Amino acid sequence: MIPQDTIEKIFDTVRVEEIVGDFVELKKAGVNYKGRCPFHDEKTPSFVVSPTKGIYKCFGCQKGGNSINFIQEIQGVSYPEALRYAADKYNIEIEEQALTPEQESRMSAKESQFIATKFASEYFQNVLWNTSEGKAVGLSYFKERGFSEDIIKKFQLGYSPKKQNSFEKAATKAGYDLDVLAASSLIGKNEDGKTYDKFRERTIFTIHSYTGKVIGFGGRAFSPVAKSKYLNSGETLIYDKSKVLYGLNLSKQSISKADRCFIVEGYTDVISMHQNGVENVVSASGTALGAQQIQLIKRSTNNVTLLFDGDKAGIKATLRTIDLCLKAEMNVKIASFPDGEDPDSFSKKLSTEEFQEYLEKSAINFVDYLIELYKLNDTNDPTKVIEIKKKIIKSISEIPDVFSREEYCKIYHRKLAIEEVKLIAQVNKARSMAVSSPSRNLSPKKETIKTKKISRNSEYKLQKQEEEVLRLLLNYGNETFILDNEDESVAAMIINELENDDIEFSTPIHNEIYQEIIAKIEETGKIHIQSFINSNNYNISSLAVNLVATPHSISNNWEERHKIYTGLENQKMQKTTKKAILSLKKGVVDFQISKLQKAIKEETIDAAGIKKLSELTKIKTQIAKLLGRNIG
Repeated sequence: MIPQDTIEKIFDTVRVEEIVGDFVELKKAGVNYKGRCPFHDEKTPSFVVSPTKGIYKCFGCQKGGNSINFIQEIQGVSYPEALRYAADKYNIEIEEQALTPEQESRMSAKESQFIATKFASEYFQNVLWNTSEGKAVGLSYFKERGFSEDIIKKFQLGYSPKKQNSFEKAATKAGYDLDVLAASSLIGKNEDGKTYDKFRERTIFTIHSYTGKVIGFGGRAFSPVAKSKYLNSGETLIYDKSKVLYGLNLSKQSISKADRCFIVEGYTDVISMHQNGVENVVSASGTALGAQQIQLIKRSTNNVTLLFDGDKAGIKATLRTIDLCLKAEMNVKIASFPDGEDPDSFSKKLSTEEFQEYLEKSAINFVDYLIELYKLNDTNDPTKVIEIKKKIIKSISEIPDVFSREEYCKIYHRKLAIEEVKLIAQVNKARSMAVSSPSRNLSPKKETIKTKKISRNSEYKLQKQEEEVLRLLLNYGNETFILDNEDESVAAMIINELENDDIEFSTPIHNEIYQEIIAKIEETGKIHIQSFINSNNYNISSLAVNLVATPHSISNNWEERHKIYTGLENQKMQKTTKKAILSLKKGVVDFQISKLQKAIKEETIDAAGIKKLSELTKIKTQIAKLLGRNIG
């Protein structure tokens, strides 16, 4: 573990423009630097690095963060690994905190497996390229599949020889322990205790971790007596199939740039698509896709296109993955191939441009896919029609976000021949049946679309008003002005006003950062922006960056181009702060009113609720008057 004082030293030493400059060509632009974003394709630079704030921000794809966040994103590494990268760059010595004996033992075992699998990968590649058997069997097989030598090397493909215990002998000769080789799923033992090479007489597909370390293998057998044609490494300390995606180590940056990930079924699909210039692609690692693998993709994009086979197994996998993606709040499309084709075979028949165009034009939304798959429009049997619609409704109900579910209902109610309000009701009913918690029951009674939009708008406005208050706290919280002949800070004014009216932030992350601001003031008497930007809590760091990296505050030419001078906000800070507080209070009142109006529509309001609605309406009028005076 890296001690906290070392982490602070790293943040104090690193310069964001130097870290980013190792990967992006930056040009000085006033006090800042600009360049083309490394996370998405753009012609006009919208990627800004602010040395004074210690952040980077792209105003195109909206990615932003501190120096360590950038290393994590661009290198695809964990937070501790990014810290070590920065420490190494600036020659900062890291003295790891002492681990428990159990932690040391596990780390030692994992490191041994990483070393063993790396050796195995190099051994298999050497056999493929430098032995007669490897060339005759392995290399010829890969070339028959249409793989170029460059792509074979890129994916570190290999071959394990036919002779029994060949790998084991090479590994033990190099000093590797048999127990480590067995624990790494490289050798096995028969019932009589004899050892054997697990991947004997197989072409090798090397499996890498998210960060590019060798963690396992897939093998395709050539022996006619092999028990299974395809074999994957077993579960080890470093290889968990449910947490690995084949090709992600090579594809993650392309996925981020394209803002889309293609998911295919097999290793060769991934390799062939890479060879044809489509690199934003991954596949499962010898198992059905799971929720943790979907979350790995979600690090880089929310947009997924499934390219599974059209056979029974492929359709089953497609349906399962659709629901997994929807549960993760991802946008999922499906592209089908002509009969008898898959991504591997079809990509070899088209040029890069033709293949990319086909993928773009053939990809359809999951609802359209389900309508086509179940042949809804070709069915006249009422029983089958109802069954198909229920299946589609079930999939839509998997989406956690109520607004997204409603949008699908708005778009697809005509294709499903169901009234929009009734479709929403059925989707919410399906969701409430699937979720055990009574509080999650979203089935409406007589709620109208108009009432829902009012509630949704007031909630959205309230979140934006909360963000504005937090923006003022982070950027100007320490600023003071004269109030009643005394110095008053922006932070003190906001906190006192919100406490007096018992106002709490409605969004968890907003409340979390607000409470952290109060804690920092109580601890040090001031708000230190950098402590939020450099927080090891990604949600706090990300929100802080967004709140301090507004275009007018980070762009050096904003004032010149738009004739807007940001100093005016400073000069009128008292008025700006009062307006933000009043707007937040009005937002809270509006949201409460919208909920009571909803209760009226549902006929669930009582006399006390009617009285409260009347009181809130009066308060809203008073706040509106105060806002009018504040603005003028």
